[in-house]
Amino acid sequence: MSNDSNDYYEKIDFDPIHPGFFVKDELEARGWTLKDLARKSGYCEQTISLVVSRKKTLSTDLAKAISNAFGVSNELLSNVQTSYDRAVAKQRDLGNTNHDRTLSAYPIDEMIERGWLRDTRQKFIVSQMIRFFETTGKDQIPYVSPAFAAMKTDYSNSSPAQLAWLYRVRHIARQIDAPEYSEEHLRNALPRLRELMSEPDDVQFVPDLLLNCGVRLIVVEALKDAKICGATCWLSIKEPVIGLTTRYDRLDNFWFVLRHEIEHVLCAHGKEIPQIDGDTELGLSNVIDEHEKLANDASLGFMVSPLKFEKFIGDLGVKVTENDIRDFASREHVHPSIVAGLLRRHFKKFDLLNTLNLKIRSTLLKNLVYDGWGKVVPVEL
Repeated sequence: MSNDSNDYYEKIDFDPIHPGFFVKDELEARGWTLKDLARKSGYCEQTISLVVSRKKTLSTDLAKAISNAFGVSNELLSNVQTSYDRAVAKQRDLGNTNHDRTLSAYPIDEMIERGWLRDTRQKFIVSQMIRFFETTGKDQIPYVSPAFAAMKTDYSNSSPAQLAWLYRVRHIARQIDAPEYSEEHLRNALPRLRELMSEPDDVQFVPDLLLNCGVRLIVVEALKDAKICGATCWLSIKEPVIGLTTRYDRLDNFWFVLRHEIEHVLCAHGKEIPQIDGDTELGLSNVIDEHEKLANDASLGFMVSPLKFEKFIGDLGVKVTENDIRDFASREHVHPSIVAGLLRRHFKKFDLLNTLNLKIRSTLLKNLVYDGWGKVVPVEL
């Protein structure tokens, strides 16, 4: 981390850079974990995680503690936070006085093309967007820059396309009747879900199994610039929703993302701030917040026994063959493509064993409500 941050201040005038970016970069450069920085700074890991995920501002004391831990100027992070706050306030003022800028951040043409907005006349776009984002006025339409959030809002880690996709999931979910959510029922359903992992055609039974637990599963094709795999949100404190894109149309990715989102539901994540999960294909970074780490671990452990997988890798390493994978998958009662996906993650080689990939979208869509791929779910805004 350089003590000369003028270059960053210049950038902040256009796209505010949260101090969390600095902290994350420095952690990765040093190979530190969140726990390492927590120990060295004297602050708890949760506080550090909120800073890294740009959900918390830096107080003077916290900025000083983190700077001391990194061995940099005590004023550096405080200055960045001040510049960020000023830039955010400036952009908030611009957003309140120029709503065209707010709307232009969203892919409105694509939303119209997809049937999410109906009246294409310019004078009615604002009123439709107000209803789309469930607000009471145009000044409350969430403003985010095309690259990342320009305001400290609940959606500070979401792009405009991701946020629009999330609200489309919510609109569709409201039209589905479901029993009251039961955490107990969902936990009891996990063994049955695990049984479905050996036969690709069995993914069609997943939506009803979740619905019986009070969890609505919605699949919405992602917008072009929305790098998103899934999300968890709640219509109310007793109405969880899991949204998927099937961005990577593969059996292994489907089960990883699904179990990831199920863990968010079980842990009641996303009630206040929706959990939007972007590129799960590369989402095993060392610097992620505790919620994401928990969901990743639950997903990986659900697919195969971690101990058995480690032994499997230890015995064969990169010399593993398709026959080895099929034998191991048979013993673990999962489809071979799931084991192949775990190996890709383990070795971080995402073109490995592609001959075992298996598409599942068409099977999954047989038995659930979905939007996209030529279909538009009618929704009253």
